[in-house]
Amino acid sequence: MLRLRPEVYAEIVYLIVLGVGITISAWIVTRRMRRRFKKALRRNASDAELTSIKTWMKVEEEEEQEAKRGPLNPT
Repeated sequence: MLRLRPEVYAEIVYLIVLGVGITISAWIVTRRMRRRFKKALRRNASDAELTSIKTWMKVEEEEEQEAKRGPLNPT
C-alpha cells in the first residue's frame, strides 16, 4: 500500500471538497438559467441554447419588454 504524508491527504481532501462544491454550484447556476429561459421564452431551453448568444439576446429582449409592461397585478 502506498504511504503518503499527512499533508498530501489534506490536499486530496481539499481537492475533493472543492470539486464537490464547484459541481453543486454549477448545477445551481444551470437550474437558475433554465428557469430564466423558460420564463422569458415560455418554453424549455436545451443545452445548446444555454450557450447560444442569440438565445441570450432573445431572453434579454423579453425581460426588457416585460419590465416596460410592468407587473401583471399592480397593488
